[in-house]
Amino acid sequence: MHATWDVYNCDANKLSFVPHIKKTLHAITATLGLEEINEAFKQFEPIGVTGFILLAESHISIHTWPEHNYAAVDVFSCKPFDVGIVTKALKVLLASDEVKANVLERGKLSVAKKTSLPPK
Repeated sequence: MHATWDVYNCDANKLSFVPHIKKTLHAITATLGLEEINEAFKQFEPIGVTGFILLAESHISIHTWPEHNYAAVDVFSCKPFDVGIVTKALKVLLASDEVKANVLERGKLSVAKKTSLPPK
């Protein structure tokens, strides 16, 4: 499952620096019960953050543009999750009044279909 969120009209202070963005991503992974493996966050000067948490199930990421009060978030997971829960969390954590979610269809694989490995 892969979902993205466009988060508009955010509090620019909440988007500007790593500590709050890190707290936001960790809150979402905890809420969804996802297993964190590693993380990386980049602070831009003077403001703005890119953050990524590698999950056992795949990843969660965020890119912020405080100067536009906007954040782009995505969660890609082999474990199904409730998109609405993340939407509500983003509204609260980023102080937004407009969050648009999009669910992407990825890797529609038939469980019954067998695949073979390429020859060595």
